[in-house]
Amino acid sequence: MERKSIALLCIVLSLIILQINVRFSNAQEKDNLFDEILLQTKSKTVEYGLKTSFKTVEQPKKVCNYLIEDLELNSKEIKLNSIENEGSYSIEFSGKNVQGYIEAIKYNNENDITINISKIGNENGLVVLKNKVSDSIGNRGKNIKYFQYLKAKMADIPINVAKEDIYSVNEGIIKILKFHGTYNIETVNINNGLSTIAYTGRYDVKVNNNKLVDFNYAICNYASGRYIIIGTPEIITTY
Repeated sequence: MERKSIALLCIVLSLIILQINVRFSNAQEKDNLFDEILLQTKSKTVEYGLKTSFKTVEQPKKVCNYLIEDLELNSKEIKLNSIENEGSYSIEFSGKNVQGYIEAIKYNNENDITINISKIGNENGLVVLKNKVSDSIGNRGKNIKYFQYLKAKMADIPINVAKEDIYSVNEGIIKILKFHGTYNIETVNINNGLSTIAYTGRYDVKVNNNKLVDFNYAICNYASGRYIIIGTPEIITTY
């Protein structure tokens, strides 16, 4: 009986460990969707950012100053500019590789807080940035929404390569999305390339033409090269 109990315990522990590993792998897989696309398109990050909004009952000035300090945006290398009006308070910040603002607007008995951070860098730092912002907000906020974006430059292509080659790049990205169970995929032509929307079920969602959308990317040709811009649930930077 004792051996059977030990064997049963080992089986249960093995199943628990397996389940934990599967969940961890799935979480990693979700976090790496951006990186998979960068790898597929042979692109290198040049810029990324996060826009977060939430509601709180805390005083506007108090919560803005707290977030500036907790997010380490008050260093000597970063220039701060605060603007206070009736019913609103904001702090703009700008440094060598970072810029943005934190804003609070009074609405009824609550304050709508917006955190907008853009960073220049050659690595995808979105996961770290989002976790840092999330930890700073903590339990002081409700109705938290995240909009994130990343801009990356693709490997240089020959001048004589036709613009139509963009379609093969797009097809490769769509294959990745479909592999991860993405649907509602729609691509449209834009002035300098292609823009695609989709629903992955992994990010804050919006409704577009009665369809769920939480993922948006654009492949664009510029004089300086070809770029891919990814946003969730939509691209929040110009392209």
